[in-house]
Amino acid sequence: MFQNRICIVAIALAGCLLPASASAAGYGGLGAQGKVGVADVVCLKRCVAVRKATPGSLVKVRGVGLAEVSKVVFRGAGGSIAVDPRRSTERAVTALVPADARAGRPFVIDSAGRRSGRSRSKLFIVPRSALPTAVYPVRGPHQLWDGFGGARNHQGVDLGASCGTRLVAALPGKVSLRRFHARAGHYVALDLEGSNAEIIYMHLRSASPLRVGQTVEAGDTVGFVGATGNARGCHLHFEYWIGQAWRGGEAVDPLPYLREWEGKPAKRRARR
Repeated sequence: MFQNRICIVAIALAGCLLPASASAAGYGGLGAQGKVGVADVVCLKRCVAVRKATPGSLVKVRGVGLAEVSKVVFRGAGGSIAVDPRRSTERAVTALVPADARAGRPFVIDSAGRRSGRSRSKLFIVPRSALPTAVYPVRGPHQLWDGFGGARNHQGVDLGASCGTRLVAALPGKVSLRRFHARAGHYVALDLEGSNAEIIYMHLRSASPLRVGQTVEAGDTVGFVGATGNARGCHLHFEYWIGQAWRGGEAVDPLPYLREWEGKPAKRRARR
């Protein structure tokens, strides 16, 4: 009864506050009235999988009330390890996985010392040696539409996939171009690490999130399947060049590489 009276008075003033557990649905201990809350965690860079990272991976913790986060806390071998965030917004905060991190559910602490609950999702930490050396660039169901060469001198292959399907760096490298072209649409080019080769992703849904000069690991997101430029249907036009495409390089058939990276032949169907 005493608690009910408190609520009645609070309603008259500014509304009765619910217990943190009542307002935490869907978040790891999300409280009310400005408290921080964590929903999940995903890996962005140097990733083995969406929730499988290595020491040094860039991860994103998502939730609410994260703009003033001062520490992201990982599980370590001897206890918790707190690191500074790289970037914070109201809904997300990024951080680098520390060297001694272990698999666990991260949480955050804000500048006022308020702590969130732990992420619902578990972040797995694996050795750097587990990082893939090559990854198939289309991370979802796909089909081979058009091959290399032919009557129209096609300089790459077209891989049909649903618009919005994630595209990743097939190999480690550095972003050399990120532009829009009337025919290619939004595109991004990567100079491959340790070789005189370049790969190009065309018809992206929107501009790549990468910047020119940025280094990428195999599996890092480079964009999403789209149909920008001169494209009929959602697909990735993928090119592989010896040398740079814009400086006298030579386009080669990327299909053997794609088959090797995927571990099986790509399914083929007639182009619509």
